Amino acid sequence: MESLSRFFYMHDHSNPEAPPSLHIRNVLLFCVGGVVLTVIVYAAFLVFKTWPIDQYSIASAGTFGDSFGMLNSLFTGLGFAGLLVTIFLQREDLKLTRIELSETREEIKNQSLTFRQQQFEESFYRILALYKDNLYQISVRVERNSDVRMEGVNALISKQRRFEDKCKIELPGDFPMDGTLEEKDDYAYTLYQLCDASLSRQSRYMETLNTILDVVTHHCFDEERKEYYFSILSSQLTAHEAKYIFYQAFLDPNYNSLRSTLANSHAFSKRFQIDSIDSGHYAAFEYLWNVRLASTSSEHDRLFASGRFREARLRARGRAKTST
Repeated sequence: MESLSRFFYMHDHSNPEAPPSLHIRNVLLFCVGGVVLTVIVYAAFLVFKTWPIDQYSIASAGTFGDSFGMLNSLFTGLGFAGLLVTIFLQREDLKLTRIELSETREEIKNQSLTFRQQQFEESFYRILALYKDNLYQISVRVERNSDVRMEGVNALISKQRRFEDKCKIELPGDFPMDGTLEEKDDYAYTLYQLCDASLSRQSRYMETLNTILDVVTHHCFDEERKEYYFSILSSQLTAHEAKYIFYQAFLDPNYNSLRSTLANSHAFSKRFQIDSIDSGHYAAFEYLWNVRLASTSSEHDRLFASGRFREARLRARGRAKTST
């Protein structure tokens, strides 16, 4: 069996992993030799059966030739069977070809997806690096007429402290959830004025952030991966950055993509659940822009995400003093 396999098939020694291919010359020699041998054997059989031959004539030769009719029928049937086998083999070849084409298309699709992912991630991380550079380049004066300046996150902290001091004086109460429409409007307008006066816009910094949000929202290669990239972005934000960005979203009508992401992305919105942002300011934000933060209700129900934790700590200290 192994000898026949080596006779009918040949191997490509330059590529040992390649499957063996049919040796056409040996197959043709085998088929032609088989036909010739069959004819010779059949002719010898006829001669053997009719021996001795009494006369040599045209009529006897014709009769001898006609006796090969059965052999002709056999080869005709074999030829038709070979034709059918060829058709079925071609059908299998076409089937394999279609499978290979399908696999090729799938591979091209995967390569295209990989290429799109690489392009997207290259853009995403490049803009994210630019965003951090713009943060470090933020510079504000400590006082209006002073030459001393604060930079980066410290500049945002300085602005936020001034804003919080003004809020304690001019907006001490909570958002009037059950108040009249005028009371809600007055609260939102006062907060808007305080933001506008204390938290000056850092356009380049904020526009870079909005560019990142637009890239993820509209150009992400996979819808299911958007939250992953929003999570990466939010992990890069300090609490002071998140606080500043929140008030900019409250202040600027042009930051629709930022407000939309806060409303729709739990991974991104979760970073903005900060105790130092007054709950009334969250309510004013939602009232002014008719946008509900994606994680507000769920996060604020937690003990550690609200002032209830501080209250519990104060009660524990009070009990400790009483016991002593």
